[in-house]
Amino acid sequence: MGPAHAGVSGQRRTVQRVYDWSVSVALGVSLLLGAVLGQSTLAAAQPASPGADPSFFPATGYRIGSPAVLDYFQHRGGIRTFGYPVSSEFPLLGRRVQLFQRQMLEIAPDGAVTPANILDPDILPITRIDGLSLPAADPDLLGSAPTPGSEDYAVQALAFVNLYVTDDWNGMPVNFQSTFLNSVTCADASGTDPCDQSALSALDLEVWGLPTSLPTSDPLNPDFIYQRFQRGIMHFSRATGRTQGLLLGDWLKRIMVGVDLSPDLDAAVRHSRFFAQYAPSRPLAIDRPADLPDTSLAQAFRADTLSTAAQAEPTLPTNVAQTATAVAMTATAVTGTQVSLQGTQSANSATSVVLTATAAASSATATPTPGTAVSSVPVDPSGCRGDEQMWFVPRKPNVGVHVNISVTSQRHHDVRAMVLSGPLDPGPVTERTSPLGFVWTWTIVPSVEGFYDWSFYADGLRPCITSGFNAFASFGATATPTLTPIATNTPGPTATPTPQSAPNATGFTPPGGTCGDPITITGRSFGAPQSGQQVPTGGRVLFGSRDATIVSWTDGAITIFPPSGTGSGGYSMIVINSGGSSRVPGAQYSLTAPTNGC
Repeated sequence: MGPAHAGVSGQRRTVQRVYDWSVSVALGVSLLLGAVLGQSTLAAAQPASPGADPSFFPATGYRIGSPAVLDYFQHRGGIRTFGYPVSSEFPLLGRRVQLFQRQMLEIAPDGAVTPANILDPDILPITRIDGLSLPAADPDLLGSAPTPGSEDYAVQALAFVNLYVTDDWNGMPVNFQSTFLNSVTCADASGTDPCDQSALSALDLEVWGLPTSLPTSDPLNPDFIYQRFQRGIMHFSRATGRTQGLLLGDWLKRIMVGVDLSPDLDAAVRHSRFFAQYAPSRPLAIDRPADLPDTSLAQAFRADTLSTAAQAEPTLPTNVAQTATAVAMTATAVTGTQVSLQGTQSANSATSVVLTATAAASSATATPTPGTAVSSVPVDPSGCRGDEQMWFVPRKPNVGVHVNISVTSQRHHDVRAMVLSGPLDPGPVTERTSPLGFVWTWTIVPSVEGFYDWSFYADGLRPCITSGFNAFASFGATATPTLTPIATNTPGPTATPTPQSAPNATGFTPPGGTCGDPITITGRSFGAPQSGQQVPTGGRVLFGSRDATIVSWTDGAITIFPPSGTGSGGYSMIVINSGGSSRVPGAQYSLTAPTNGC
């Protein structure tokens, strides 16, 4: 990230004075163009008239000069997806780019056109602008996202979207997943030619990228719900019921020009290498060329960009211009609310509002319902398809926090013939559907620190996928001392019990058997039972998803029998003690049992 802006040209200072006395109107117009009210926006105005030049857009006065960019624009939803162009094509950091209201398209050296990851920290590290408090990227969500370039990336990416992008959030129809999946239509991609519907979701993924936050409400505007993606931010307004992308490209242009910016803009943005770079009187029209090598803004913007930046565009539709006054009043009210909050609450209180909203998004759980199918799509009993993916929300939970364990698949498994095996009883499963497939969710509450290993079995107990997560100590938890009575005249400290280490299972014998055959699990740190105990406090062994019958337990070996009622099949085993849990490595134990189970 480059150094802060070192100076402002005389022309820019003049414009800044204009901005100072007209800040209310300017902020109002920017709120309007940012679509925060979900009403008239430039991106929904002035459709091209029949027979007009499809590459020129009178609404903003800019033209799409590259045939490759125009072709990409037209086949990915056009104005509906990207908004109008707000710059000409120009070189930026060695690549040809063009700004649109919602995005920046770039041309690779091989001529391929792609949307930029405009929300990367090096481009637009934005969480506050125009009175909006936007969600930051969630590091836990980023850490659990599929890796580009992996063999099954497309399948995993769409499963990731299926789970974390929803149409309903806290009872509100935010329609984020529907908006995502309808970004590119058959008419966009294929025109009148035959269309492969299954390929459209990959084009939608190309436009938006992966989600980088969960749905989050605006702490200052509770009617606004956002979800952040790699290449856009979806915005739902409860007042209007509309869902649309925020105008990120327009924001980036305003930041590069350096005027018409709201006072609440992130400090990181004001210190970025893009901030206030446009200087038309300087070589390459760049104020600090060392920060933007291989860049020229000389042809990027119209000559009157600086003089008109602090007022409505002269080409705005009449109905939009008439709305500006009402929007400015709303902007003033938002600013007043911010001042009031700052005067009546501490910084910690404001932070707690954001944390509360985020926690609600992360840990809200649906009320469990019996495991019954809710879709009219017939179930396919042929076993695992191979596209099953397992996800955890939150990804790194604390002890005592509800964790949603979800499995996604494009095919309809039968909930009556699926099992989630792990160290805790997962309870009933809920099923929901989406255009991307099916999601089955269980809810558990980790009780001790350690690794929780889970396996999903479908259609006759065929193992499909295994994954897990680490549970951590409760947030802010501290050890509670145990008070031991000490004689008045007894010197010396009181002994402190040594905490139990997590178990470390290394194997089991034999590899299989019948219900009455003992199974010996070997390892270390299982824990030694105290006097009068058969197992140490908190000790148990899960055979599949059920507790095994313990025959004997020592610190290095445990002997068990399969639990009563268990049927034939392959079973994983997990050793649990008060220090954590350990999955027994190796192939599953092969059990041969009578028809009615052990």
